[in-house]
Amino acid sequence: MTLCAPPRPIVSRIRSTRFVLYRRQFPAVTVWDGPPFCKGQSERHSSSKSPIALLKLTPLPQTLKQKAAEVVHSDLPSGTAVTVNGWIRTIRKHKKYAFVNITDGSYDKVLQLVFADPEQVNDLRVGVSLEVNGTIQRRDNLTDPYEILVDNYDVIGGVPEDEPYPLQNKYLSQDYLRRELPTIRFRSLSSGVTMRFRSRAVSEVSRYFEENEFIQAHPPLITSSDCEGAGEVFSVVSESSVTPFFGKKGYLTVSTQLHLEALMMGLSRVWTLTPAFRAEKSITSRHLSEFWMLEAEVAFVNRLEHIMSLVEGLLRTTLRRLKESGELHSVLSVKTFLEKQKLQDGEGEDKDQEITHAQVLQRWDGMLQDSPWKRITYKHAVDVLQQAEREGKARFETSAEYGDNLKSEHEKWLASQYAHGPIFVTQYPSQLKPFYMLPTPGSNGETVECFDMLVPDLGEIVGGSLREYDYKRLKATIERVGMDSSELEWYADLRKWGSVPHGGFGMGLERLISYLVGIYNIRDVIAFPRWVDHCVC
Repeated sequence: MTLCAPPRPIVSRIRSTRFVLYRRQFPAVTVWDGPPFCKGQSERHSSSKSPIALLKLTPLPQTLKQKAAEVVHSDLPSGTAVTVNGWIRTIRKHKKYAFVNITDGSYDKVLQLVFADPEQVNDLRVGVSLEVNGTIQRRDNLTDPYEILVDNYDVIGGVPEDEPYPLQNKYLSQDYLRRELPTIRFRSLSSGVTMRFRSRAVSEVSRYFEENEFIQAHPPLITSSDCEGAGEVFSVVSESSVTPFFGKKGYLTVSTQLHLEALMMGLSRVWTLTPAFRAEKSITSRHLSEFWMLEAEVAFVNRLEHIMSLVEGLLRTTLRRLKESGELHSVLSVKTFLEKQKLQDGEGEDKDQEITHAQVLQRWDGMLQDSPWKRITYKHAVDVLQQAEREGKARFETSAEYGDNLKSEHEKWLASQYAHGPIFVTQYPSQLKPFYMLPTPGSNGETVECFDMLVPDLGEIVGGSLREYDYKRLKATIERVGMDSSELEWYADLRKWGSVPHGGFGMGLERLISYLVGIYNIRDVIAFPRWVDHCVC
């Protein structure tokens, strides 16, 4: 019997005066008790004696975003009875009316509740959660499509009367929200729009991989080896066991690449998005001890350009779709509002640098430029940096030297001043890179087929390479760099049974999100950041 999938959601763009909204229309939630109707099968199934039974399931309460889409798309008239839920963001009392703005976090807008009697809001406070019954009042000529004339409401959850609500209607810096309000900050405009953007970005990444026939994998987070060989790992131990719990040492993964390669050897194209852990005692704005790593491995590729084009295609497509769906508009709207709020409140400089509305647009324009992103070898990059310093076009704290890692200042300059957008730096010296990378043909092992992708203001956000696929050469490299070959025997053995040329990449999700939404510190684009000496809640 041939089965077909249920219909895909229809995405429609809804426009009204100063209001752009994207609405996903899904079929009613049902459970099929019989074969689905597919093209070419309708006639056969419709004549069947057994009717198709549909079991309707209870829908969830609508979010404010869904309700707004329904009002605009379905032309619900004024006077239509509705029920909405949310948290109070602001309260304004006037002589004849009171206005309460609520939000539920589903999007960046608020819903205005209108109380005909101002005395009705006397017991309400900012932060209280409500269930409200009322009627729609359309506002066709204003920014928001409608408001609710309140009939009655129930307080779901109150707030302490003797304590001020932590999120007052004033400018609060990212640093303050992170340090002082680590759990409630998600109700703030800035944290809310960032978490929603992150969620949609992950959805679009998943969509791109699915369209290109990649299989999502779930490799382990506990490993028996250090993938990078740098020693910056967290050990996993059992407090109740004297001997090693796994029979040998276990570590939290720094990268799932090695296990992805094993999966790739049977599935050809695999990807994952998983936590990664690095015991780096770094307190910079670019590092976390726990972060999310997007990784992919591809079989039957023998050119580095294959992997770089995969990365460029993934990011260009994801950004274009995020822009078309209105996610960029939401980010910029919130950023503009916060910039004005900061000026009005007379706040000084934040501890973290501010990235403006215009700078965010510039970043997106660079990523979506018409021409392909630049490619440049490591040797050429060092030559360019040295020449720029000689000619007085750049001043670096540390001069670029062949054989040394590029510093953050070098990476930023190459992307900002040389490429004016993203740039791939390829073929680094082999001593600077991990053991598993394929030597560059004709280099006598001096360089490897790898790349770092750099962007302006931030530096590296993606690293990738072709992998060594010859068993004997890989074993020789492991021994040469002094790693424990017994811990990597399973990995090397992948090359013994029908090995193929392959490659892949890894990208830190937080670095990408911080770059796209214009947040300086990556600790502010992950829900609960962990770094050295810091593990709150």
